[in-house]
Amino acid sequence: ARYQNELAGVDTELLAERFYYQALSVAPQIGMPFNQLGTLAGSKYYNVEATYCYLRCIQSEVSFEGAYGNLKRLYDKSAKMYQQLKKCETRKLSPSKKRGKDIKRLLVSFMYLQSLLQPKSR
Repeated sequence: ARYQNELAGVDTELLAERFYYQALSVAPQIGMPFNQLGTLAGSKYYNVEATYCYLRCIQSEVSFEGAYGNLKRLYDKSAKMYQQLKKCETRKLSPSKKRGKDIKRLLVSFMYLQSLLQPKSR
């Protein structure tokens, strides 16, 4: 269902997500479904959701080697976003736009901190 979504343009993302959760209910020790859920999550919530999924995959009894690369890619992305955010000025924004920027700043900063706290073994 995920590949149908990517290749055929058919909106099957929810179906793919359901199948991955079903796979986890059958074999919770396998990390691959978490990796796939991370891929489905994309950049939602400034990569926080995908990072969670990749970390769950890595911590699974039977992890998936590709999750390490996926996680590293997200951490590299968050470092770039963090550097860009440091340069942004938010004083001149309306309160509603400032709130959105503050949420973005929080999530991106969290991701950057998470990347700094991860062991560099891989």
